[in-house]
Amino acid sequence: MTASARWSGQGFQFELSDGAGHTASADEGPPLGADQGISPANLLLVALCACTGITAVSLLRKMKQPLQALTVRAEGDRQPDWPKAFTEIRLLYEISGDGTFDEGLVRKATRLATHRYCAVGGTIELGQGGCRILFEHRIVAAPASG
Repeated sequence: MTASARWSGQGFQFELSDGAGHTASADEGPPLGADQGISPANLLLVALCACTGITAVSLLRKMKQPLQALTVRAEGDRQPDWPKAFTEIRLLYEISGDGTFDEGLVRKATRLATHRYCAVGGTIELGQGGCRILFEHRIVAAPASG
């Protein structure tokens, strides 16, 4: 895997790309930056949400759950001093579908997505002293079709 971050020449904005040619923007909010992209710390949370979300969708489909929508939300606590590393990250999986979910299978899928199959989460938890990642899931009403 490869990735790069190229400074745009303005403020603190960087253009991000991966080896497959996908792009995004990163920046800091004021007073450092102009808030023209996702902050690097939030990119870590976004990456964790995407990684665990993709894994959860795959597992829930394999477990034949009636999945129609899934949103992963992350909230993190950071050290007050530099490097202001995350000390705890809480994930919430909001899951909805057309039918009845097996609560045990949903719990298993979200646990495996959080702690076993996500490379981003594994890297965070194994890092310097590790950062605890907590999670919960919520089955919500399916969006009205129309």
